Amino acid sequence: MIERNLGNIERVVRLVAGIALLVWAGMQPVLNGIEWFVMLISAALILNGVFSRCYLWYVLEINTCGAGNEDCSTDPNCY
Repeated sequence: MIERNLGNIERVVRLVAGIALLVWAGMQPVLNGIEWFVMLISAALILNGVFSRCYLWYVLEINTCGAGNEDCSTDPNCY
């Protein structure tokens, strides 16, 4: 499993965006391909926010958890 690589602010932003997109897609009268895709993306954003891990950031070697912090699991401000 990858190490935590999302900071607290980014976690909250992803959670709020994921919930907002999920609510928007759920309020549509007919769920077509676009709405299902938005629901999939919103689920990914919510899971990123909950578990503080982003696989895209891992591949791109981006860590927003702390300044120069390679292993975020030891940083008490990251949880």
